[in-house]
Parts: sequence; structure tokens; C-alpha cells
Amino acid sequence: MVVLSRILRADFIKMKHTIFFWIHVAMPIIGIALFLSYYSFSKFDSINKVSGYIQVLSISFPLLISIVSSSVVEQEALAGNFKELLSTEYGRRKALISKVCLLLICGFCSTMLAVVGFATVFHFLLGQNEIPFALYVEISFILFSCQIFIYIWHLFLNFRFSKGASIGIGIIESLLAALMLTGMGDVIWKYMPCAWGARLCNYFLGYKLSPSSIRVLPVEAATGAVICVCFTIIAFVISLMWFSFYEGRKEM
Repeated sequence: MVVLSRILRADFIKMKHTIFFWIHVAMPIIGIALFLSYYSFSKFDSINKVSGYIQVLSISFPLLISIVSSSVVEQEALAGNFKELLSTEYGRRKALISKVCLLLICGFCSTMLAVVGFATVFHFLLGQNEIPFALYVEISFILFSCQIFIYIWHLFLNFRFSKGASIGIGIIESLLAALMLTGMGDVIWKYMPCAWGARLCNYFLGYKLSPSSIRVLPVEAATGAVICVCFTIIAFVISLMWFSFYEGRKEM
């Protein structure tokens, strides 16, 4: 753990003079400002406003994750085409775990800022909030947990291919996430990682606010949650095994 903390600290320092941290702060603030500006005169009820905000947040995650993952990996690519990363005395697996932790720590803080920050302004500035703050915190954890697979996936895409491939796939995933919120995704959303966040948050919010009106949803959500956890663990293990034999990016 001491070694990993040192590597992680070094990774934080590497990203200090890039836009990496600014993205995690600026994007939630911009999103909150845009939505609350619209919600200040929108006629929708507060529950639909919160649900709509969480949905858009979930849809935007794949694209944003592809961008920040690209930023992290490109730093290593510029440092002698990953030579520093591959020649580390601490081992490649620890180096990869450090990258994952860097992304997850910043992603978690950014998610909390986006959701809890929205709730705070929605409650105190607009005075329209009807949902307990504890529920926003729970939604933040669910939303973030559903994105861990996406982080691992886009790290792989960046290490194996390029930032162009990662961002391109991120755009497609965001579009698919939006489609999975329609009737088209009623059956297959459980097997689409980009749809986990939006669907599970929707189910959770609906069940918490009106448990008596929802009977099938808990089973549907539980199945999706189990698949999400299993896929994430498998992806992490496979990525560690793959990175042990990584020899640098082969440019296409």
C-alpha cells in the first residue's frame, strides 16, 4: 500500500499542470449552472427535473470518461512512448492500479460535486427540492459505481489504440446510453455498461419515492446491479493480466 500510494502521488503530480483536474471541477459546475438556469422557469415538477438531470449526467459520462482517460494515458505516451511506465521498478500492475485509482478518485469527487452541488443549489436557491439530501448522496454512489467499468474500458482503449478511438467510442456510448432510456433498452440495458448508470438511478429514485407502485423494478434493478458488479470485477482482473504483458501502443 505504501508503494501504491507513492505511485499514486506521482500520478497526481504529473497531472497537476494539465486540464485534467479542471475538467473534473468545471464540467459539473457548468452543468449545474445550465440546468438550474433552465429549471428556474421550467414548468416540470421537481421530481422530473431531478430525474432529467441525473439522466443527462449519466448520458454524458462515457464521453467525459473517454476524455479524461485520454488525458492520463497521453501523459505517459509523451514520456517516451510509455517507457517510464513500462520500466518502473514497482511493477506494471501497480502502475495500472494507480492510474485507475487516480481516475476513480477524481471521478468520484466530480460526481459528488455534480449531484450534491445540484441538490444544494436546487434546494436553497430555487427552493424547489422535494427529495431528501441523503437520497442525492446515495444516487451519487450508484451513478459513480456504474461508471467504474467504463473507466477501465477506456483506459484499455487508450493504452491499446489511441485517444481518437477512445473518444470516438465514448461518443457512441453516450448516444447508446440515451437510446437505452427508451423502450428500445427495456430488455438489453443490463448488458450495456453505458446504460447502467441512468437505468439503475432511475429505478432507485422511483422505488425510493414510490415503493408501493413499483413491484417488478427491484428484481430488474437487482439483476442489472449484479451484472454490473460481475462485469466490473472481470474487466479489472483481465486488464491487470493484459497490462502485465503490455509493451507500448502500436500505432494504427
